[in-house]
Amino acid sequence: MRTMSKSTLLSNWHTMRRVALSIGIFLAVMAVWYQDILTGFLSAFFVFQAVTNTGCMVAQSCGVPKDEDTRSYHEDPEINYTEIK
Repeated sequence: MRTMSKSTLLSNWHTMRRVALSIGIFLAVMAVWYQDILTGFLSAFFVFQAVTNTGCMVAQSCGVPKDEDTRSYHEDPEINYTEIK
């Protein structure tokens, strides 16, 4: 498990991270107002994702890393043959 540093928490605040934090804070207020524990857990989930920058809030955060091999899978590699008589 990676450790959270101050730079991780304070940097790279993109739009979806701010939206998740806003939703989490809104749900926290509603959980306290209506005394609903399920909404409180949902709020904690959104706040945790926003603060730690985890989860699939944007396409690049949960995608499969691109392979270093830039060759297309449809491209056939050159094959050398040796004729035997």
